[in-house]
Parts: sequence; structure tokens; C-alpha cells
Amino acid sequence: MQVVEVGSDSLSCLLSSLDRLCIEIARKFNLYTSDGKPRKVFILDTLLRYSCRGCIVKVLSKQPRKRADALYIQNHNLAVSLLVEELYRKLRENGLSFVVKEEVKGSYGKPDVIVKVTTTGLILEVNGKIEVIVEVKSGESFSYAQIFRYLAEKPNAILTLWRVVKRQTLVFEGEKLHRLLLMVMRAALDRGNSILNGEYWKCDHNPIMEEDKNHRNFQNFIDQFLSALTENTADTAEIIVNIIKRHMGQHLQAVKNAALKENRV
Repeated sequence: MQVVEVGSDSLSCLLSSLDRLCIEIARKFNLYTSDGKPRKVFILDTLLRYSCRGCIVKVLSKQPRKRADALYIQNHNLAVSLLVEELYRKLRENGLSFVVKEEVKGSYGKPDVIVKVTTTGLILEVNGKIEVIVEVKSGESFSYAQIFRYLAEKPNAILTLWRVVKRQTLVFEGEKLHRLLLMVMRAALDRGNSILNGEYWKCDHNPIMEEDKNHRNFQNFIDQFLSALTENTADTAEIIVNIIKRHMGQHLQAVKNAALKENRV
């Protein structure tokens, strides 16, 4: 199998090489969606998640499919819906216009913030210049692979991770992480090329263990979740609004500086 080469060290070239790599791996392991498209998200997530080549092959070969418990889905949907309303309230208080994309037909005019509700959270488009991705976690999971996968698609976005039960809101600014993203994606490319060339070894690891949730105290979990949601939604919305205000302020200042420079010429 031919190695997928990297044309240069630029992020765009590296991501292009990774895209081709995922297509080759999909062909090797027969990883396609029901409509015949390569499962690039699953493949890239696997390459980012595991350093052991043997584990990567096991995961790609078995293709584990996890179905989320309805309780987690409902918790997630509730958190997203309440966060949208809290954001709307706080943005309006700050004099910023706000629309939810699914609720608006035709022209949006020129709102300051357009919100798109996704399966994992929200995407906020600010003045057509900045994207703030809000990933909502209703459980306790955390994955750098998922974070880097988001930033690979939108390298300049600001990713906000809201871990509801943990009462944590973490912020990852894409522009500050370009060098790290480059290192991570190059590692994924190296792993993928090893797999394509059969350069991997068998291991004794079990990367496909399903989390046993049958023994979880669900009453305790739901009590913690609802309590955290009550206490933390407004704080999370405040963090997101402050990010928007800060970057809008920077954008306006840049426009003013450009205008002043033009007037001096």
C-alpha cells in the first residue's frame, strides 16, 4: 500500500493528506456509511485516540457502535435548549441580535450572532467572522481526540466544552493551538500510514470495552445532573457571551485602526 505523502508542513496540506489517508483506510477496512461514503470521522477519531497501532487495527476491524442511553440523550437535549435560551437572554441584555438558524426562513438580515443547533451542542457564527463551537457533555466523558477533530475541521474556531455534571466550562482557542494541532495531525498521519503498510504489531490491549452502565446509580446521577444544570447554565452562557464580546471588540478595534491608517495616508 502506498504511503500518503505530506506536501508541506502547512496545516491545510496536512489535513488534505489526512483526508486522502482516511479514504485509503476506509477502502482497506471496508468502512463506509449506508450511503457508501467513507467513515472519515470514525477513522480520524480512532487515529487520534490511540497511539498503539495494534489497538487502531482492532477498533477499525471490529467497528464498535455505541448507542447512547435515552437518559443521556434527554439530558443533553435539555441542557442545549436551556443554554440557547440563556444565551438569547444575555446577548439581548448586551444589545446583540441573535437568531437560531433552524427557526429562521429566508434572509437573516444581519444578526450579530447566528446559532446552529447540532447533535453535540451549538455552533455560533459571530458577525460572519468568528465561530464559537459549544460541545455539551451530559455525562463524564472527555476526549482530546474529539477536540482536535473539531479544530481540524475549523482550525480558527473557539471550542467551548461544557461538562454539565462536572460544572466545568473549558475553552480551546484554535488560533493558539495551530502548532499543537499540526503535531497531533502529523502523528495521526504517521499512524495511518503504518496501518496501510502493515507496519503494526499485535497487542494484548482491549480498546473496545463497552462501559458497563448497568451498575450506575441512575437516581444519583440524574439528581447531580439536574442540580448542576440549575447552578451552571447561566455561568456557562456568561463565559460564551464574554468570548463573543471580546472578539467583537477586537474586530471593531481592528476596523477602526484600519480606517485611521487609511485616513493618515
